Amino acid sequence: MAPVCAAKAKRTGFKALKTLAIGLTAVGVGYGSYAAASLGSAEGIAFEVLRNGSPIGSHTISFQQQDDQLIVDIAIGLEVKLAFFTLFDYQHRNREVWENGRLVSIDTRTDNNGELHEVSGRAIDDGFLVTGKEEQILLPGDVIPTSYWNPATRGAEALLNTQTGELIDVKVTPKYTQTVEMPWGESRGQLHRISGDLEVDLWYDPAGCLLKMSFKAPGDGSTIDYRVDQHTAERPEPLAASEQTVPCES
Repeated sequence: MAPVCAAKAKRTGFKALKTLAIGLTAVGVGYGSYAAASLGSAEGIAFEVLRNGSPIGSHTISFQQQDDQLIVDIAIGLEVKLAFFTLFDYQHRNREVWENGRLVSIDTRTDNNGELHEVSGRAIDDGFLVTGKEEQILLPGDVIPTSYWNPATRGAEALLNTQTGELIDVKVTPKYTQTVEMPWGESRGQLHRISGDLEVDLWYDPAGCLLKMSFKAPGDGSTIDYRVDQHTAERPEPLAASEQTVPCES
């Protein structure tokens, strides 16, 4: 769910959807340095989430610049119904604050089918301190949360799960490049396959911006796809210069 570069930007049945929801908030630890691509006037991008081809919700990411800080707001809403009954409901909100390419704070709240989770984290001198439901964990100072938009995901060896506050181990393997259909036309996207504690396929364009995502939901094996929402996405404009930059390769 890519910024602009932007917009160029662990049950069967519905238990599997709960695991899916955790997966949706789990992917990102950075390269040693970031190439600079300015946020400019880009405001964000929205993805439609589909399960076996049927829409079940959305994942949106928005950006705002305040002085030297980049504020990223993330909203995920998923719902599965059968007739008049709601079988599964998942809501996730996440605010990240970045400064000079480093995460300085994060606050998240998740309602996973009635089960509530809250996570907060702050940058300190010797790392990044994360407070979850029952404990505090000190993580590396360059940790990146599982927000998907950050191209540093491609070099990740561990990721901060924004729902649970845990650090999860992953391996990212670059694969083939293919054409990806976008609302504004075709883009070239390289598949990066994440395995380990998280298994998901991500496609990034040459500028390091996320184009789409796909994975199998544990339990029932249903296919979950992310695609740019045809109704909200607009063709990205060239990025204007600004002091704050998005960690996205130019």
